[in-house]
Parts: sequence; structure tokens; C-alpha cells
Amino acid sequence: MPIPIEYQSRFAYHFTHIDNLEGIIKNGLLSKNLQIRQGCQHVSIASSEIQERRARMRVSCGPGGVVHDYVPFYFCARSSMLLSVVNAKNVDQIFLIHLAVPVNVLDRHDAIYSSAAANTFVPPTFHSDPAHLGQLNWDAIDSNKWSLPTEGEKQAKMAELLIHELVPVSQLDHIVVWNEEIANIVREEFSKAGVECPQIHYDGYNGKHHVFTSFYEGSTKSIVTGPHFTKRTYEKTRDFILEKGQNPSAGIANISQLLELLRGNFGGLPETAELIGLESDNRIHREDVGTHTLAVVQALRQSQDFATLNDSDKRLTELAAFLHDIGKGPKSRWANNGGLQKVDPDHAIRSVEMLRRILTEEIRTIKPRSVRVLAKLVCYHDLVGDIVGRNRDAEQLEAIAGSERELDMLIAIAKADMHSLNPGWPVRHAASISALRSRVMMKLSAVPAEDEE
Repeated sequence: MPIPIEYQSRFAYHFTHIDNLEGIIKNGLLSKNLQIRQGCQHVSIASSEIQERRARMRVSCGPGGVVHDYVPFYFCARSSMLLSVVNAKNVDQIFLIHLAVPVNVLDRHDAIYSSAAANTFVPPTFHSDPAHLGQLNWDAIDSNKWSLPTEGEKQAKMAELLIHELVPVSQLDHIVVWNEEIANIVREEFSKAGVECPQIHYDGYNGKHHVFTSFYEGSTKSIVTGPHFTKRTYEKTRDFILEKGQNPSAGIANISQLLELLRGNFGGLPETAELIGLESDNRIHREDVGTHTLAVVQALRQSQDFATLNDSDKRLTELAAFLHDIGKGPKSRWANNGGLQKVDPDHAIRSVEMLRRILTEEIRTIKPRSVRVLAKLVCYHDLVGDIVGRNRDAEQLEAIAGSERELDMLIAIAKADMHSLNPGWPVRHAASISALRSRVMMKLSAVPAEDEE
């Protein structure tokens, strides 16, 4: 049956990491199962749990098989799955490109579509006849809202166009990118391959295909910082502090005195003072940010992980615990939310950036190793917890751990943070954390012992 006229001008979108583009130009867009059979290298940004369901979900029409026998596209320009992928912190959103095909590819004998996302425990309805396109929930598909009234509508928004095994790049109508810099990379890849590049679209900060922090604060940055720019922020912060140095006229001599100050007066720094009484609308937090921070410090000091650290590393880890959430402030940031701090997946990035002022203005001296470690602990205090609890990539910990000492400090602060929110979490995840530590230790090369404070 022909495609109803009201849908003929529409497109469907497949988003992927730009590192996959070279292979896509060479081989076309391949289904997951065809990638496996051909041994193609592919940067995956998908949830492993969802992928397991798609690997088993049977397709009831067209060529049949399972969902992983098909190349997936969403009818919606910006899916909830995109938000999930970005929030997982396994990819920087800037590196995601959106490949668009016209809906008329449904004229292909091997193209089908689903009534909802093909990633749930109960399969959606699959269709092979374009005449049934009107049965899709187009109000949900075209909605700009992230929170739809029901789970059914959320899944209906992510209805999929599925093409069996292969989509050659010649069938792409256009590619949507983050900015002109990424557009140039795309053009260069096509040029190197001697293949004509599709049109490249960039819709600015309207957010049609991307998620910006305007979702919260009116910013034009990605809603969450991924691994590349997190590492870059840590390195820039570290280098800035090392290059600028400390304040010879500061009232605090060193990090030991800074730690003593915060033990006796948590509000002794402008950044920590802003956390006192800062209430949160995060349902996981039962207390204000200042009280939570002190609970993390207490849990850390009482932990066996802390007891095994040497004295220098104890000081650094405890100081990082006092400072790990300063990025949730200041209170003025949340004036438009009734003074309640919103859930902020990027607070660790803000915290390490705020560390610059503290370490260059508030103290007279600090050793280079302490700068490096303190910045790392603050920037990555949530990494271990995210890996074992939210499917963040373990490779990120392998890339930044540095040494066994630093790895144990990162684990100690993460477990204390987890314990302060739910004492059962570190217990439930103990085996996973132990396995993660063993995995990272296998990757770490021998590192010379470093000077203590």
C-alpha cells in the first residue's frame, strides 16, 4: 500500500557516535547482528540491558527474525532514549550525529515499523503496511515534552522504523550535527572516502535533535558532560591550579589547616557556606546539601576503606568529601525553583571548577600531587557509584585511576557518598565494586611511590 500523503514528508532518525561514521560510509548502516557476523568495530552507546531484550524480541511481520536483525530509526526527532544515553555519561552529546532517512523507505520490502519502542518486556505491535501509519501516536511522537502523562505514551513516542540488515549511505537524506566543527568532521570523512556527503543540518540551540541545559537553566551547553569533556575539565582545572600557584598571603597555611578549618566550621569557605540549609528536590536526598555533605564525611571516616589509606591519602580524601558537592551551590542558582536545588548530574564538574578559587586563593602552599589527586577525587567522586549502579562505562575509571592509591581513594569516597544516601547500597554493590577494583588493577601499570604531604 502507498504511504499516506500526510506522512510522506517525514523523516526517521538514527543517532550514533561520530567515531562510527567511517565504517558507516564504507559498509552502510548495519544491524547489530550483521555487525557481529562481519566483525565490525562499533562504538556502542546503548544500554546493555535494553540490547539484550532487543536481541531476543521477535518481529512478527516483514522478514521476521529479531529486532537486532534491523537497523533502527526513531520517528521522533529527539527521543527519551537520547536523554537516557546522555545521562549515562558514556558519551559526550557533541559527538552524537543523527542520520535521517525519508519515511518513504517504507516502500522497501524489508522495512517495517513498530507502534512503540522495541525495548520493553512486552513487544510493541509491528507493521509492514504503510497504510497503518495513522495508528501511531503522532501527538506523542511530535511532543517536545520529556514527561508524557503515561508510560505507554512515552514508549509510543519512540515508535521505530526498522530496516532489515543494511541501509546504504546513499539512502540518507541528511545528517544533523551539534555544531559547525562537527559538520566539518563529517564532510572530511565523506571526502576521504570519495563519497558524496548528504546535506548537513544544524538546528542551533533550538534543541530539536539535542538536549541542552535550557532544560534547567537557560544554557546552551549539553545537559550532561560526557567522558571526554569531563576528563578535559579535570585536566584544565589541575593545570590551572598548578600554573597559577597559591596565595602567599592567604590565612590558611596548607591543606591540613584547611581540613581542620572545615572540621570545626563547615561554613568556613564561601563555597561550603552556601550548602548549609540548601534544600534539594531530589527524592533520594532526605536532607539539605550541607547535612548530606557532613554525613558523607562521617561515613568516610568510619569506613574500613578509609582506615586502609595512609595519612596523606586520608587527608586528601576527607577534604574531597567536604568539597565534593560545592557545585550544587550557590543558593542563588536555585532562586527560580523556590530555593530548592534541582537534580544536577553535572554537579561534579561544577565542583571541580569551583576548586580553582579555593586552592589558588585560600591557602599558601600545596604540593603538586595533592592538587592532582584532590581535583580528581572531586571531579570523579560519583564515577564508581555510577559504574556499579547506573551502567557508566568502567573504561572511564581505567582511564583516570592513575595508581592503586588513587583507585582506593576514589572507591572510598564513592562508597561513603553511596552510604550517606542509602546505607544498603555499598553492601548490595560490594561484590560489583570488588570486581571493578580487580578489573582496574589489571589495567594499571606500576606507578612509583609518590611523596606524602
